[in-house]
Amino acid sequence: MNFTAQILVLANEHGAVFEAAGKLQDRGLPTILAETEEAAITAVRDLNVDAILIDAINKTPEQTTHLAQAMSAGRADHPVPVIVVSDTISQSKNSPFASVLYPPVHPVQLASRVLSALRQSLMEEEVRLRTQTLRELGLDLELDDKTIQDHMPVSVLFTGGAAPQFIAIKNALEDAGAEVTAALTSFTAFDYLHDKTFDVILLNVLKELEPAFTIASAMRRNTRLFHVPAVMLIDPAKFEAVDEAYARGASDLVSQDNDPDIIKQRIMNLAREHRRREYVKRTFEAIRSPAIIDGESGLFTAQFFAKHLNRTTEQAKKINRPLSLTVIRTAPPPGIAETHVEAARRQFGGMLRHLVRAEDMAARIDPGVFAVLMPGASRQSAQLAAKRIEGVVDCTAFESGNPEEPFQLELQIEVLELQPRETPDHLMNRATQS
Repeated sequence: MNFTAQILVLANEHGAVFEAAGKLQDRGLPTILAETEEAAITAVRDLNVDAILIDAINKTPEQTTHLAQAMSAGRADHPVPVIVVSDTISQSKNSPFASVLYPPVHPVQLASRVLSALRQSLMEEEVRLRTQTLRELGLDLELDDKTIQDHMPVSVLFTGGAAPQFIAIKNALEDAGAEVTAALTSFTAFDYLHDKTFDVILLNVLKELEPAFTIASAMRRNTRLFHVPAVMLIDPAKFEAVDEAYARGASDLVSQDNDPDIIKQRIMNLAREHRRREYVKRTFEAIRSPAIIDGESGLFTAQFFAKHLNRTTEQAKKINRPLSLTVIRTAPPPGIAETHVEAARRQFGGMLRHLVRAEDMAARIDPGVFAVLMPGASRQSAQLAAKRIEGVVDCTAFESGNPEEPFQLELQIEVLELQPRETPDHLMNRATQS
């Protein structure tokens, strides 16, 4: 994920969590180290902190909860996700923690969960801001009932050969109200994944590595399954492919020696995190009221975009977070009939919506001119997204009326980042008049 953020790490400088957190730097996320709770609370208050990572090993759940609440209070201008590594905490739906990990923590696993928590926080904030813009226009947001989803059973897919450990885990999950489906082969697993939505996938790696690795890798290449947590059940005495497991897309590794209730808790935690993300995604869709959607492109209207640009600019300045704006002009080659040009631009609008993140706002601001607002993204990150869009369009042929002579749209792209003290109008003028 392309995201600019700063992570506060409360950990002993020689501990495993601190060593794992060092890998955040490799992902482009600068970290601030605090070795005491007092220093951490001061850092949250005085520095630009976007997420908090706490080494809570050997702390009681009550101590960690109190600490997380105290630190979050220091950044009251916007919610800051708190990720904890703990051997005692059981996360609930009202937990103050964005994510809970259990030791031992792998660097890739930690970096992935921190990035996921950052993205979730950004999405939730953007939902809040869009809802405010919607209401400014006198429109109400109609949402599905989240409490219904909270009471629906967690759905877990177990894949791989039958094992005695599976029965114990299955019983523990079902005692917690989860529904467990077993797929003994990879082919059956893919059939289930195609037909049904699951909250977590539990992959049996006790005897064979490759089937589980293949499934995990395939999930990370599938946009629908990308964020579904994949947990691998391993025998730590024989399993040596820890790095590869996380590289293939594992969210967590659980040992056959773990108590089934511990495994259950880890799976349920991941399920709750996944459901929280899915709810936010549905909320983004609910915000797409017909009154603010451009009929020609399926993107947001120029009016809604302009009003939301004002709000997101104000928020970005308030919390000192980057905000980037991309303006895309589309032009056909000479000689293409206007009806085919309009159809191509409509098709491009439909493509653009799916080529940006959910929290990015894409709009048609003029005939043939599109804009994308990217909260939390630096100009460099926005340029990478623009190159991805350009690459897809370069491979797309649009109908010209002659089946043997399709045409391509030429894109002129301007990517800018909001500057200190810059107004929304000035930012838009820079982008459209370049």
